[in-house]
Amino acid sequence: MNAKKILALALMVIMVFTCSACTTIELVIPVGNVPAVNTGANTDTAPSQTTPEATTQAPVQTTPEATTQAPVQTTPEVTTQAPVQTTPEETTQAPAASTGMPSSKEEVIKYYCDAYNKMATEAKSVTRTYDNTTNYKGILNINNNSTLQGLASSLMTQFMKENTEQVAFTVADLPPEGHTTINIDPSLLSSATCTDKGDYYEIVLKSTGTDDNYEVDSKPLTGSAGSIGPLLDPEDVSSAAAGVVKFDGLHAWYATCTTTVKVDKATGRITDFEFNSPCILHFDQVTALGFIKVQNCDIGLLFQPKYTIAY
Repeated sequence: MNAKKILALALMVIMVFTCSACTTIELVIPVGNVPAVNTGANTDTAPSQTTPEATTQAPVQTTPEATTQAPVQTTPEVTTQAPVQTTPEETTQAPAASTGMPSSKEEVIKYYCDAYNKMATEAKSVTRTYDNTTNYKGILNINNNSTLQGLASSLMTQFMKENTEQVAFTVADLPPEGHTTINIDPSLLSSATCTDKGDYYEIVLKSTGTDDNYEVDSKPLTGSAGSIGPLLDPEDVSSAAAGVVKFDGLHAWYATCTTTVKVDKATGRITDFEFNSPCILHFDQVTALGFIKVQNCDIGLLFQPKYTIAY
């Protein structure tokens, strides 16, 4: 993130406030937009007719045959067939189904993290090939004062410029900044998809914030936007303006941030990054020169850097 550019922008806007306002003007930003997601035989005839003969013949003719046939014919057949046919087939097929391109959200995120961690140990160089910061969706709310907004907009065009100069970076400079190995909890992201592009996979990750429900003050690897994209640190703005401008309630609000990467199929290496990170820099109140106060100001920023990785 080009912190100097953003800091210069914020300070220039504040200087406009200093020159053009001396009273408090209020713009109410809808708070609702802020984020705040189960059996027997007949016993009467048997004794009277055939008691002697029946008692001698029954055990000789029937008892041995009945007891010897039952276990020989039925028991062995049932117990030997079941385990032989079903158990081996089920256990050998399962592993084969898990190979190939990642498909589920969890699989894609794991694949991305593995590729990122591989990059951390194998990359020879990281180059930023493109950088652009623009005014996100025309958001520029400065007390609803048309004069101040016009001047601030003019100043923004001087600082928000497209940059195609190639700049050397390191893996630690890539989002999430300061981390060279990552492990992203799938619940942090709204979606993760993978598309087969021939020689490479294209992976697209999206954060949970929206224009109707911003994610506030995301952090690297602990926030949704911060897990996949560049962040604007409000403390950088406050530190640069210390002694000149006082900020009360300075926040970074994130809409849907998108990260697109290319991963070489043969090596599992990330070769390209492309980020699209919309952020609203929000000020609850700005005080200049101790008495000029402006409340509830918003500046929309869209960061779009691109990087290539060499191995």
